[in-house]
Amino acid sequence: MKILEIGEIENPNSKLNIIVPDNIQKFPHHFSLSQILLYSPKTIKRIKNLIKGRQAYIVPGIPSTDDIKLSIMLSVPILCGEPSKQNLYSTKSGSKKIFQLADVPTPISSIDIYDE
Repeated sequence: MKILEIGEIENPNSKLNIIVPDNIQKFPHHFSLSQILLYSPKTIKRIKNLIKGRQAYIVPGIPSTDDIKLSIMLSVPILCGEPSKQNLYSTKSGSKKIFQLADVPTPISSIDIYDE
């Protein structure tokens, strides 16, 4: 809240909601937040109530099928591509291929180098 106050945000308490999934301590530590939310119906209901009538979307760090299931469950869009293709297109070589297909000028370089 202090950071929002320093940034001169009016009424910062209404701008930020922190939600902790119910029974989070009972889930294994290797579960992602999306996995935990999929098994937390009370938290899903609370999020749906918070976003009702507002624009909302999910921005995953590294997209997974759980993130897509969560976006479907919440009925909100997710800003990512297919998780199966994410590994390819998140690399420099993958993004360079996309730019070449779109005829975007790129500097001279090599792509698809997989070993030294």
